Amino acid sequence: MGMSAGVTTRPPGGAVAGADGPGPPARRRRARANGRARRRLPLTGRSTPDRLRRVGALLVLGCVVTAVVAAVSGYERSQAVIEGETRIAALASDAAGLYQSLADADATATSGYVSGRRESPEGRARYDGDVRRAAERLVHAASLLPEGHPATVPVTTLTTELPVYTGLVETARTYNRSGLPLGQSYLTRASRLMQQTMLPAAAELRALETAELGEAYRKGTALPLAVLLLGLGLLVAVVDLGNGERRRTNRLLNPGLVLGGLAVLGALVWWGAATVLSGSALDRASGHTAAVTALDDARTAVLKARSNESLVLVARGAGSGDRTFAGLPGPVRGPDGRSGLLGVAEASGADVAAVRTATESWLEAHEEVRELDDSGRYPEAVESVIGTDPDTSGGRFAELDEALAQVIAVERAAIVADVTDARIAQSLLAVAPPALLLLAGLGIALGVAQRAGEYR
Repeated sequence: MGMSAGVTTRPPGGAVAGADGPGPPARRRRARANGRARRRLPLTGRSTPDRLRRVGALLVLGCVVTAVVAAVSGYERSQAVIEGETRIAALASDAAGLYQSLADADATATSGYVSGRRESPEGRARYDGDVRRAAERLVHAASLLPEGHPATVPVTTLTTELPVYTGLVETARTYNRSGLPLGQSYLTRASRLMQQTMLPAAAELRALETAELGEAYRKGTALPLAVLLLGLGLLVAVVDLGNGERRRTNRLLNPGLVLGGLAVLGALVWWGAATVLSGSALDRASGHTAAVTALDDARTAVLKARSNESLVLVARGAGSGDRTFAGLPGPVRGPDGRSGLLGVAEASGADVAAVRTATESWLEAHEEVRELDDSGRYPEAVESVIGTDPDTSGGRFAELDEALAQVIAVERAAIVADVTDARIAQSLLAVAPPALLLLAGLGIALGVAQRAGEYR
């Protein structure tokens, strides 16, 4: 009995309960809890550092995603501008030049024919030059067209019909030099082939390339909604995190978060500046392109009218075929003499004052030709058409053609300058903003790591 007071009692598990603390079962439970805590993913905890890490990881991921979107969008926009400056611009230039060369070749051929056996070497050289340039532009355009491009159809048509046209013209010239009237039939067939088949095909080619050029301009000026929305959302999130931590800890702003916010802001500013500058340049280029299109149409219309003026004399129809001429210059001046194609070009910024004056002067000379022919003074009418003096129809047409060529050259040079400005504005768009966004992600990661480490 006396010894029972000194016996130490043990709990059922065998551990000694007393001042030494919890027994082995409690230590095992604690060890298991600590093991689970160590095995737990670092971003799934409920503590403040874990919360910060989760938010930081999301922001870093947002920076990476935005950088990728910015890189892809910037590359696409830059490529659209580069295409508009190189391949598409070259195709559009080929199409417009081809259109003009063919129309001028037909006008020159008919004017040379009406002169009879006195075709000038200058006129023959001009015709040959037009045909050569047309063939060269066809070859160049075909080499730039991707496989299956819709423009291959008109290019094929022109490639097939150009030798036919030149063969008809040469046959007409041969008969004309021999003094045989049969040449008139061949010349009429050649001109009909040009007016009804070849020039429409050239116009289709030009329309397709002009539309493709306009699409390139549209891509280059499109508002980058995805980049802006992602960037603004990212900036708001970074600012909110930084301000929240500053208010909660009563500390100055975190350097890493400040760096991240400034980098995101820099990327957005870069995108905004590039979009505004390139958009303004491409808008100007679009205006000059519209002016060139209208002026090309005007030049082709007057070339067709010039060809018809000669064909009427070739047919010796006493003016009966001049009804066709009356419908050709009309769209150039418009019904009021101040609108039409020249009005469109003027509204787009082109200076067409000299072209208007030259147009009216040539139309007056044409009326004189008709009066001479209708009054039976055919040789004098022919001399006016093939003449080069300033008071002849031929001389005034040369002035009009030169005026059109000059203003078209000015507008084309303006297009090149504007597209070059747009390309320069977007030159680093696919590189600089993505790099800034990745820098932002690095800054955010460092800032969050520093703040979370302060809790240890």
